[in-house]
Formats: sequence, structure tokens, C-alpha cells
Amino acid sequence: MTHSAIRPATRADLPEILDIYNASIAARMSTADLVPQSMVAREAWWEQRNHDTRPVLVTERAGRVVAWGAFTNFKDRAGYAPTAEISVYVDPSAVGSGLGSAMLDELLSCAVACQIDRVIGICFEHNHASLRLARSRGFEEWGRLPEACNMDGVRRSVVILGKIISAPHS
Repeated sequence: MTHSAIRPATRADLPEILDIYNASIAARMSTADLVPQSMVAREAWWEQRNHDTRPVLVTERAGRVVAWGAFTNFKDRAGYAPTAEISVYVDPSAVGSGLGSAMLDELLSCAVACQIDRVIGICFEHNHASLRLARSRGFEEWGRLPEACNMDGVRRSVVILGKIISAPHS
């Protein structure tokens, strides 16, 4: 097995991050975007985040980004600051190799340093692998949105998973 390293993403990683994300759109398993994103949109996503508290990480293997993960604000209102949504995406060529698990673990390990004490994962009900992974890391079902998404005429339900990282901050 080729060595993989997880590191903070840089702006130079955006083309590979975008490629992995756009591949996930076509698969209809992990995002409700229905058309590929542009580099302009991904650059705006990059610029609009606080990288200290909402980092983007990448897994690099043989000089190529093969997975990425990030924390995103759950809501932009100040009171929601300690809660973040977590996302993990793996290149289709590397699915099933443990990269998603490693990325999720790495993100969770830096949550407290990012001032995050509640993590939310939003998964499609038909994405059994992601649900299984999240539950294996202590995420519990916090909600369900029946048939909330329309993907090419197919209604998909969404499961909201949550994990308490630490005691609430005063």
C-alpha cells in the first residue's frame, strides 16, 4: 500500500479538491449538488472560510490529492459557532481504502482546537457506507428529513447525525 499523508490544504490543492467533489456529484451519494461546480465557486468557498476554525484537510498519496475533508459553519449566526458540519470526500479510485475513515478521525481530533464542541454530519439515507462510518465514530441520529432531496426525479431522505465532542462552553 502506498503511503498517505493528511495535511492542511493549500490553495494549490483546489483543482484536485474540485475534481473529487465533482466526481461525487455524478455518483449521487454524498451531495445534493446536481451539476458540477466551477473553479470560481470553489475559490469563493476557499476564500470565505476561517481556516483556523474551519480547516480543509487533504490526503496526499504519491504526490496526488486522493481525499479531502472540511468543517463548515452549521449556520453563520454567532450562537452556532461551536457547532460545525463535517464533510469527507474520497477520489473514486480510492474508495474503500480507509482514506475516509482516516480523514474523519483527523478532523475529529482537531475539533476542540477549532473551537468546535458539536459536529453534524448530513448523509443521504441510501449512503450506507457513510452512515456506517459515522456511527462507528460515535455519531448518533439527531434528525431525519424524509424525501427532502429530489435527485433526477428520485426523492432521497436525509439523515442528520451528530456527535458531542466536549461539554458545552459557558
